[in-house]
Amino acid sequence: MSRNPHYIKMINSARWKQLRAKKLRSNPVCEVCESNNRSTIATEVHHIVPVESVPHEFGMRQLMFNYNNLQSLCHACHVEIHRRAFSHSKEAVQANNERATQRFVDKFLKEPSENE
Repeated sequence: MSRNPHYIKMINSARWKQLRAKKLRSNPVCEVCESNNRSTIATEVHHIVPVESVPHEFGMRQLMFNYNNLQSLCHACHVEIHRRAFSHSKEAVQANNERATQRFVDKFLKEPSENE
């Protein structure tokens, strides 16, 4: 699980739990299995564009709660998607490090705007 405090707060929110339940009610069959002519009950909801792919809380919130960014999946398909997308390859590790660095810069090193 993520260590990002914004992500943790959002994933544990009532708003997320309601949206997740709505998605599973609307799409109770795993969308990946269904595309392969299999019928498996969906038990998990996946963000197609990862919430942590953006370095700021506002963008994360937009991705987290966008119904069109959600996919109903069975556990096996969800694990496989994450295995492929978030492997520990050199490129994946570098991308994660760059996002963490950008979050740090945004939080601690940017000049405050005149409106703040």
